[in-house]
Amino acid sequence: MLMRATGRGSISSFLKLAVDVAWVIACALLGFIWIIAALAIYSLITGNPTFIDNVGENTFNTPLKLVVWTVMGSILCIGAMIVCAYLRGVFETLVAGDPFVPENARRFGAIAIVLAVMEASAMFVATVIRLIFNAFAPSGQAVAFPFPNINLPIWFAVLTLFVLSQVFREGAAMREEQKMTI
Repeated sequence: MLMRATGRGSISSFLKLAVDVAWVIACALLGFIWIIAALAIYSLITGNPTFIDNVGENTFNTPLKLVVWTVMGSILCIGAMIVCAYLRGVFETLVAGDPFVPENARRFGAIAIVLAVMEASAMFVATVIRLIFNAFAPSGQAVAFPFPNINLPIWFAVLTLFVLSQVFREGAAMREEQKMTI
């Protein structure tokens, strides 16, 4: 038995619920990141070790690791929350059985922009933070330029979302033309 793609009790309604759960998890994770960052800052300032100083390879006992982890984690969580909010709107129209609305085209375009901004800012922030900390490194040795990592699947997803946005824009226009046809 195949499930329906749209309407109540469909795959879309299940995915809408999954997006809602992902949004709540992203909110909670953002709060967790800032709590851990605050504890790490306290530990760095006072010199008193806390439980987060010995969590395996993910120690936050240097300012560089703390800043990179906090900034990159915050960018990821905030971006995920924004994407989930737009996807929730898309899935609401799917559950309602009316996916080809102009708002969905704008939502897919906005998701593409958010993903592009998230990836570009992650590349930029990681590079700038490394440059700043390397420039003030006590060693005095020349440090090679840290070229940012380019995540090709993310950039492919951005392009795909822009195409999907245009498909939904065309679908909405065709739907409006069909309504005018007698």
